[in-house]
Parts: sequence; structure tokens; C-alpha cells
Amino acid sequence: MMMMNVFRGFIPRLSSTNVISQSIRTFTISSSILAPKQKYDRFYKITKQVYKVDKTVYEAGQDRPKHITVPRKMPAFPKYDYEVRFFKRQNRGLYGGLQRKRSKSSSEYMNKSLRAHTPNVQRATLWSEILNKKLKLRVATKVLRTISREGGLDKYLLKSTPARIKTMGLMGWKLRYKLLKELEQQERGVVELSNGAKKDVLYIDPVNGAKFYAPKEKILAELYDAVQRDSYYPIKPIQFEKRYSWWSYEDIVNKLKEYNRDLSKFAL
Repeated sequence: MMMMNVFRGFIPRLSSTNVISQSIRTFTISSSILAPKQKYDRFYKITKQVYKVDKTVYEAGQDRPKHITVPRKMPAFPKYDYEVRFFKRQNRGLYGGLQRKRSKSSSEYMNKSLRAHTPNVQRATLWSEILNKKLKLRVATKVLRTISREGGLDKYLLKSTPARIKTMGLMGWKLRYKLLKELEQQERGVVELSNGAKKDVLYIDPVNGAKFYAPKEKILAELYDAVQRDSYYPIKPIQFEKRYSWWSYEDIVNKLKEYNRDLSKFAL
């Protein structure tokens, strides 16, 4: 007992260096401060449920991968990167990224029932100044307010911010493509033929400035005749379509120039 009392009363003396080292706190920088701040994606519900779009650029002569099928016809619209797989009705209208929400209603006896809340969507008729016609669409009331604030349907669809591209939906993407094509056509203008008829200019030759107004089918028919004459063996129409039907107007015109064809009947 006496030995225990001695140890209880024993207080070790600390040197001055130990006191100073214990009184000074070491400042450490946590990893959370050094790490870059992650930005919150408010469109995560849209981007996480989209169809995967293959953006690989394939070259001519490359072996076709097995998971890719060649379509019979060229697509009318470019692929939309944010076509959703959930609540697909928003692909058929202008929903502005609004989706269906779920909640549970509870009774006084704590019996819960699942409820679904769909966005407020109305059928509206909107005027497009570029297309010069009325469009009947399913539009959310939130999008209607945005359209009135932007100054019209055309300005709403032609806005190129990342948020607008993600929330316009598949229907808005197709309308946007139509508007851009119409603007290109307005820049090319029209030509007046000798009989007084007016035709839209489909292609302008950058070399001599010739304005082509003939449809693509007539240009392809002229190319088919040139290729058939140049080939030793006869070419079937289905073979010609597989090779040349997807060519652009510019490529077809340049190919006809190589055959020294008269293109004055297709252009002014």
C-alpha cells in the first residue's frame, strides 16, 4: 500500500522542450480541401437514362463491326444524344426535362399507397416564323413560359446552350433540325426559270457559282448513265443505289464533272 501511494504522488517533470512541443498544434490539410469540387449535374436524371450513341468515326474500307447494321435508308435526322428510356412520352413533345415523380400517401393507420405525379402538359398550337406554319405540340406549362420569355418557338429551339440541348427532347431536336435546314435554304435562295417557275436552290458550286435546282433523283439518274457507260460490265440499279444513293449533292456533282457531263440543264 505504501508503494502504491508513492507512485500516486509521483509527478514526472517535463522538460521545456516537451512543454513547447505539446503546446504547439500541428496544422494538417485534409484531402477534401485539396480535391477539386464536383459540380452538381441538375440534369442527372436525364443523362443517366439515355440511349447510348456510338460516336466512333468509321472510314471507308474499314471492316464493319458485328454489332453495327447498315440501314436501308439514310436517317432523316441526326442522332440525339439525350433520348431518354424512361417516361418516353417526353420524346413526343416539349417537356423541358420534366419527368414523372413518385410519392407515398399515408393514412392515419400508416397504410401507404404509391402515387405518380406527371407534369402539367397541354396541347398547344405554336407559330413558327421560319417554317411559316402552325405546329400542334404537347407542351409543358413550364416550357410555355420559357417560350414566351425567349420570344417565340424558333428562338427557344435554336438556343445552343447545353441545358437547352439536354432538355428539348427528341421532338424538339427534330424541329431544331428542320429550322436549321430551312435557314440554309433561305440563304441559298431561289432561281427563276425561263418559263417563269421558281425553284429552290439545292446546291451552289463554289468554283463557278452555278446554282443547282434539280432534285437529287435527276442528278443520280445522270450519274447512273455515266457510270453505266464507263463500266465494262452492266451495273444493276440495286448495286448503284448501294454505292451512290447516300452521296451528298456536292459529291455527285463533282463525280459528274470527272465524266465531263453537261450540267447546264440542272443549274443556272
